[in-house]
Amino acid sequence: MTVPPALLSHESTEHYTPQYILDAVIACLGAIELDPASNSHEIPNVPAARHYTAQDNGLVQPWVGRVFLNPPFGPGVEQWFSKLFQERAAGRSTEAIVLWKSATETSAWKTLTALSCRVCFPSARIRFVGPSGDDGPGPTFSPALFYVGEGPEQFEEAFAGIGAVWKVPGNM
Repeated sequence: MTVPPALLSHESTEHYTPQYILDAVIACLGAIELDPASNSHEIPNVPAARHYTAQDNGLVQPWVGRVFLNPPFGPGVEQWFSKLFQERAAGRSTEAIVLWKSATETSAWKTLTALSCRVCFPSARIRFVGPSGDDGPGPTFSPALFYVGEGPEQFEEAFAGIGAVWKVPGNM
């Protein structure tokens, strides 16, 4: 089965994380306790202890522990990053890794870099996975992975093989 091109471009909000990225996330965090923007409770793409789907509305649920966030790509994405900021400030989210665009001109980027102490810029565009599990064509954007937490060394080690890891000025 061929994955529709819209699924892997800016035309869709669905971009499932490939296994090698999830492996690096787990290597950094130890385990994923929450996926607040999950595709499914029954067959989730992310191996987290808890999943919030669109029906659960992760934006109104508590985000406790170690979080991996691959938010819906599209309008309103910044609300996911603001939610992470709130959960971190409340002490509920202890660590987080966020997969999003390398869109430095956006307010969403500014929110993410205000939270993050490290950013990984993959050496190649991430080939997201479609619902059938097939790799599709590369996305129309360059990705970045943001680390929020107190273990930047673990992030650097886990993501060094994926791309360049930069320190976020002011949040080292």
